[in-house]
Amino acid sequence: MASTAKIQERIADIVGRPYNVRFEEIKWVMDQLGASERSTKHTRMFTLPGHRFTVNEHSNGKSTVPKYSVDNFRNLMIELGLYD
Repeated sequence: MASTAKIQERIADIVGRPYNVRFEEIKWVMDQLGASERSTKHTRMFTLPGHRFTVNEHSNGKSTVPKYSVDNFRNLMIELGLYD
């Protein structure tokens, strides 16, 4: 597992550019936090104790995730105390 500082640095990077985030970047953070993952064709749900987070993998055929998924990610990180 990466250090908390490294995870927070990655979170800040992701949140700072909400229109250009790849699914793999969010997945890395969630993996570092020990989240379990379930998937459907284009949607992934990550579960942490007391929290669920869903992200769509494709935004209109692009390799980036939609901005609302990044916004939801940001809100979860704030709740977890990992982002201000």
